[in-house]
Amino acid sequence: MKVTVKFFSYAKLAGGSEAEFELPEGATLARLTGLLAQRYPGIFPVAERAIYLVNHRTGTPDTSLKDGDQILMLQVLGGG
Repeated sequence: MKVTVKFFSYAKLAGGSEAEFELPEGATLARLTGLLAQRYPGIFPVAERAIYLVNHRTGTPDTSLKDGDQILMLQVLGGG
């Protein structure tokens, strides 16, 4: 199955605004983030604190992915 990751604020570190990944059926968000760390080592460990949205819904490491899913990788912002 194929999923698309949109990097947003991580685009400069990733070398582009989005990328497609080929994953086995039943893959989880945890599997995808592991592949992201391998393919884009410049993003991690910064992106370990990222928020991941799967089809505009908050994802957790055990979120199952499906063919055609769109994953948004968002930077956590803090402040006071």
